[in-house]
Amino acid sequence: MNGFINGGGATPPLSFEALRKDDGETLGSQMRGRAFDLAIVRGVAKRCPWGKPQVIVCGPLREGRPFPTTFWLTCPFLDRRCGRLESEGAVGALEAFLSGQEESKAWERYNGLAARFRLDLLSEAEREKMVREGASLIESLTRGGIGGIRVGSRPSVKCLHLQVAAWLGLGFHPAAQWLASKMEGLDCGGT
Repeated sequence: MNGFINGGGATPPLSFEALRKDDGETLGSQMRGRAFDLAIVRGVAKRCPWGKPQVIVCGPLREGRPFPTTFWLTCPFLDRRCGRLESEGAVGALEAFLSGQEESKAWERYNGLAARFRLDLLSEAEREKMVREGASLIESLTRGGIGGIRVGSRPSVKCLHLQVAAWLGLGFHPAAQWLASKMEGLDCGGT
């Protein structure tokens, strides 16, 4: 567990890799049937053992408007597993877990880190646009953490896909052990 989550204040190094030549085709196949625009992708945060994207990093703005999903789960295997767990009540169970006193504090710090990571993704041109457009755009990006969940709010999961994507994308989560126990593995085993 790193210092940020346990209260030590250290922020882990956050990085991702640029898209590879064949990633566009892979992402098109993985995201088939979903509203997806490759132009929003900044890179890949996590790959499976076979080199395919599992989690992508999306830019904070889409067509000049806030885009809340920084980490997007693209792996069809993980997407199906999250859907199954959601249908079994995992969202409420995770929110209950994160509502514990220590977990709630860790969630607040984690969600704030996600908001700062999102702001760091802004290009110089996007930063200039934010200054020109005023406080509402800046406030929206500053206050929105994982999937746009308001920073400082009580633990709210929205969906398991978001939480797993953030966990894998950032490399940690205040409920990492809980998520790992529910996911029962993070890749398809090559199938």
